[in-house]
Parts: sequence; structure tokens; C-alpha cells
Amino acid sequence: MKKRILGIALAICMMIFCVPMGVFAESAADVWDGSADTSWYTSAPDASEYHISTAEQLAGLAQLVNDKATPVLFGGKTIYLDNDLDLSGSQWTPIGNGDNFVRHFAGTFDGQHHKIMNLYHHYTGDELVRNGLFGVVSDGGTLKNLLVIDADIASNDGSLLAGILADWVNGGTVENCYTSGKIENNVGDKMVGGLIGQCTWSTQVKGCASDATVISTESDEDHVDTVGGLIGQWENSADSLSITDCWFGGSVSCNNIYSAVGGILGANFENFSGNKPGVIIKNCIVATKNITGAEPGNITWITAVVNTHVTDCVWPDTPPDGVTLDEETYPDNKGNYLAVAKLVVDWDAGTAGADPTFDQSSCGTAVSNFTSADVLAGLKNNASADVEWVAGIKHPTFSWDKWHISADYTAVDAAIEKANALNENDYRDFSAVKAALDAVVRGKNITEQSEVDAMAKAIEDAINALVRRSSGGSSSPSYSVTTPSKTENGTVTVSPRSAEKGDTVTITAKPDSGYQLDDLTVTDKNGNELKLTDKGNGKYIFTMPASKVTVSATFAPEKSAADYFADVPANSYYADAVLWAAKNGITGGIGNGLFGPNQPCTRAQIVTFLWRAAGSPEPKAMSSFADVSTDAYYAKAVAWAVENGITTGTGDGKFSPDATCTRAQSVTFLFRAIGKLVDSKAEFSDVLTDSYYANAVAWAVENGVTNGIGDGLFGPDNSCTRAQIVTFLFRAYQGK
Repeated sequence: MKKRILGIALAICMMIFCVPMGVFAESAADVWDGSADTSWYTSAPDASEYHISTAEQLAGLAQLVNDKATPVLFGGKTIYLDNDLDLSGSQWTPIGNGDNFVRHFAGTFDGQHHKIMNLYHHYTGDELVRNGLFGVVSDGGTLKNLLVIDADIASNDGSLLAGILADWVNGGTVENCYTSGKIENNVGDKMVGGLIGQCTWSTQVKGCASDATVISTESDEDHVDTVGGLIGQWENSADSLSITDCWFGGSVSCNNIYSAVGGILGANFENFSGNKPGVIIKNCIVATKNITGAEPGNITWITAVVNTHVTDCVWPDTPPDGVTLDEETYPDNKGNYLAVAKLVVDWDAGTAGADPTFDQSSCGTAVSNFTSADVLAGLKNNASADVEWVAGIKHPTFSWDKWHISADYTAVDAAIEKANALNENDYRDFSAVKAALDAVVRGKNITEQSEVDAMAKAIEDAINALVRRSSGGSSSPSYSVTTPSKTENGTVTVSPRSAEKGDTVTITAKPDSGYQLDDLTVTDKNGNELKLTDKGNGKYIFTMPASKVTVSATFAPEKSAADYFADVPANSYYADAVLWAAKNGITGGIGNGLFGPNQPCTRAQIVTFLWRAAGSPEPKAMSSFADVSTDAYYAKAVAWAVENGITTGTGDGKFSPDATCTRAQSVTFLFRAIGKLVDSKAEFSDVLTDSYYANAVAWAVENGVTNGIGDGLFGPDNSCTRAQIVTFLFRAYQGK
């Protein structure tokens, strides 16, 4: 961790601390109309329990707590949520809003595992406001059994905190809660978390999780943040566990080199309560590698804390793709993020650094496979008494978290096995069975069990509807095609299941979500490997020999662009385009594991990209350009481009292969290759209606290939980089 870190943030936590504490079942979602209903409370203000079932009633809760004259804090009262709510359409004002603790929620809010969806908060005014569903929760307030789904929060205000579930929890409890969506901070000096912005004093967070995207865009070194997957920052200490049995599976990114970034907690800088232990973190898992920042040395998988009371946690054993730690990183880090950074803080200097002698292994275990039985067993063994960890789809989760627990595919697997045991040649029409097998989708959760059951039924129904052929038929012997009874992370099917010598057999390899086909082989009875032809979309064919054959396949985790090329960051605008191009054999990079995204793209390179995207068809004849030798890597591509009217060269019998391709040329080549005339015209001041590229630019805009360079300009004569060209090509083919 950098020697100088968080001078501003340290000052912020002191300022926060100095605020005077004495003022302190599935159902159809109800869609918010933007109004507030408080009648559920005003009709019985002395009740100890309330039930709300509409979005308007939830907005009424916010109105009651936020009343500047007589705020209702709900201390000692419980509010139950009886329905899923949809808050789309209007900007949300947090429950407990304002610049102090006067207006805070002090009761218990029990979501009963209902969902609050589409929370939207994009405040841009000057008034200090809170962010999140709840603003301030204090004085023993409790949030439990609640899911905030697909939130969209942009924190542009002058507040110091931002979280999806809650902005600030002071001496409260948060348990069995989950968040997803995005929270983005665009101003500095903030504590930002996917669940909670900041926790203070003896707050307890237990059995919580988040898949949120947490973003801090501020890059000014004088305005830094603490950013956490679950919690941005924690101040003060507790006598018991602070964060226990939680997981994070989303992403965190930060643009400031002095900000602290953590998968569970951004940072805990100081213990202000004598000899108490400070923040305590136990039995938590960071099941994602998508935690990045401008300075990798300031990033931890779990947290950065002064007093390290972190035990039994789990984190990735390798850094995110493309991350390289600089020379200031402690040498014992071995190229990975620190699991926990033990901070040494100099408050007078406003600096903090990590103790290089701290033993990371004392905090838990780094793993490569979060679905391992050992990971689940460890979490179960170390769990709090009232937390039940279970196997999840991508990583362990909680028994109440139906959305991350796999549906039961037992009936589907049995039906597939039954279908695979059949010889399709024995039946008049086997197509319905094959269609039912192809329609199987893995990775469904238990809330989608009915869909999985329908898959099994469709296979069984198709099998039961089969009609056998009449006896007789071919006298030629048929041979069996054996497939694995079960493959990890994907499925393999063949058609037909038995065939005569010379017949064409089709293999369909279908990876599970997040995986790709790694290896596929077909061998005869003597172990000889047969030639496979890739027909696209996961289908391969081979010619049946005069013997039985065996099909084998393996599936591996899906690669990112950085797995192919070290100079393609995972968060770059062109990462998806480069990944698509690499997977489809459109580019192999420039050598040495590099793509060269910022290098200018030449005319030879772009026609080669186009040719490969078209399937590398064999040209009828080579071109006659004087500057294109027949043994050049781009010779066939140029010949194909000429045959298909994509280019006529640059004049004087030349193609100019090494000339940089301009934006006008690039969209023109694309348009001629796969585009069609459109009725609209490109509204760019630098694109004349009679220019050779006018139709191409209009097509490119209409099909989402480009929107220009800003200020109403297209920049036709600007050079195109390799990243830009591949992005154009990717976008064009996505809309093809």
C-alpha cells in the first residue's frame, strides 16, 4: 500500500467523528406513482407494529422520518414490508435525510425477504442530502431481511457518504440484506459502499451480500475516497463482531491513486474508544476479482485497518486480469493484492501505510475455485449460530437467498441420459428430442424451478412421442457414438447417436454461463483422433469411420480480453470488442501477448479483420496491386476485398497497405462489406452530403457503430487506432 495515502480521507473521518452524538414470499411488485401515503401511521401513531405493502407507503415512511418540524424516528417500533415494491419512475428521497442525526430511522424495518426494485437517486443540487434507500440509521435502528435490487445511485452532492441500502448506520444492525445495481460517486471525499456508505460505533452487519457495481470517478488527488464492495468506511470500535458472514460478488473501481479500496470494507483508520478492538471481520468471502483502482497497491481483497481483527475470510488467489503492482508494493505481496492491510497511521502528517511484516494468512484463505466444497465447509464451520451457508451457483450464499441458489436439475439430467441412450436411427423423426435437448439452459436459480422442470418435461414428452421405424432398412452396419454421461460446466450432445461409415455426425457443445469450450476430441476404437470441422455456434461435424467412436470435451472458465492480451484492461471501452475478435480469430494481436490498442490501424489490417470476420473466404484470384506481394499476410484479404467491391485501392495501381486507416475509410469499408443504405442522413457538420463516405457514416450512426467525436463532428480524416477499428467491427457485427 502506498506510503502516502488518504490525507484528505483521514481528515474526513475526524470530521465525521466530531458530529455531536447527542442529536442523534414472492408477490407482484407495487409500482410507485411518486406520491407518499402516511395514513398507515397517522391512523395509529401509538402502535408498535406497522405493515406496508405499497411504494407510496414506503415513501410515506421517508416523509415521516424526514419531517423537519416533528420527525418520527420509530424507535422501539417495527415496520414489516408485505410486498415487493418497484420505485422506478421517480427520484427517491432516503429515509433519514439531512445534514445531521436529527432525522434518522431508529426502529426495525423487516423486509421479510421482499424486494425493493429500481431505486433511483441522482441528486445534483447544492443541498446536503443522503444517498440510498435509508439515509441515516441510528440509535439501535435495524434493517433486516431486505433486498434492494437494480438500484441506480449517482452521488453528486456535498455529502460525505453513499450506499445503496443505507448512507450511514450508527450503532445499528443490518442483517440478511442484499443489494444489486450501481452506485457511482462523482465527487471526492466520500465513503462509498455497495451496501452501506459508513458504519460507526457498535454497528453490526451480519449475513449480508451485494452484487453491486461500485464506482468512484474522482481522480483529483486532493479529494480522495474510501470505497468498499459492502461498506465504504468504518469508524470506532465494538466489543463483538462487526462484520460477519457476508459476501461480495460485484465489482469495485476507483480512479484516485490515494483512495483506499476493499472488497468488504474500504478502510477503518482508527479506534477512538480506548482499548476496544476496532472493527472485527469474520467469515466473509470476496467471490469476485473485479476490484480495481488507479493504484493497485492501495487495494485489498478484504480491508485496510489499523487493528487487524480479520479471521476466516476467503478471497481470490490471483489479482484481476491485467493488474500489475508497482515498485512501491511490498515484496511479500507476490503480485497479488493484500488480503488485509495493517495500517500504520500518522495523523499529524495525514498519511497511512501498510505494515509489510503483517502475516496475511492469519486472515483466512486465498482460493481459485469459490464453488469448492472446502470453501463451503469452512464458511459453515465458522458461521455464527443463526447463519446458514449453502451452496450457491457461483459461490456459497445463504439459505434465504433464493436468487443465488441453483435450481434442481436432477430431472433434466435424468431425461438427458434417457435421450442419449436412444439410437435416433431407430425412429422416424428424432428432431423434437434434439430440439428439447438444445433448449436446456443451465444456471437457473430456484425461483426459476418451474422453467427447469419444464425443460425436463419437454425432453420426456419428446421421447414419449417418438415413433419407431419399421423393421428392415439398411443392411450396412451402424456404429455407436459415445458421449460423456456428464461433463463439468457444459453439455455435449451428438446427432445421430449411431451412424454408418461415411455418415456425417454433428456434435453440439454448449458451455454453461461463464465458461467456454476448452477441448473437444473424437477418437475411434483404436484411439485415433478424427478430424473435426467447426460449423459455428458450438456445432462440429465429423465423418463416421467403420468403428465406434468416443467424444470427449472439457470446458474452462471464459477468458477475458486480458487473458489474450496483457495491454487490454478489463474495464477499457474496447475490452469486449477485442475479446470478441480474439475468440473469433479476427485478430491475433501484434505479438508478445500484446494487442497494441493505441497503435494506428493500417489499411492492410482492417481488410484483414473484415476478411477474417467473413470467414476467411478463398478469393478467386490474387489482386494486381504493385505494393501487395502474394506472400503478404493480407494478400488474400485484399484480393477478397477487391472482388467484393470493398476497396479499389488508392490509385496508380497501389493499395497502400501500410497507410493509416482514417475514420472515413474504416466506416466505408465496413459499410461496403456488411452495410445497407439507410434513409437517414448523418448530422455531422464535417460530413458533406456528396462525400464518398456520407452513406457509410449515416449507416454507421443508425446501427450504433459510431456517434462521432463530439461537438457535432465525425472526424472523417482522423486516424483510427486498432482499438477503435475492432470496436467499430464488433458493433457492426452485433447489429448485423
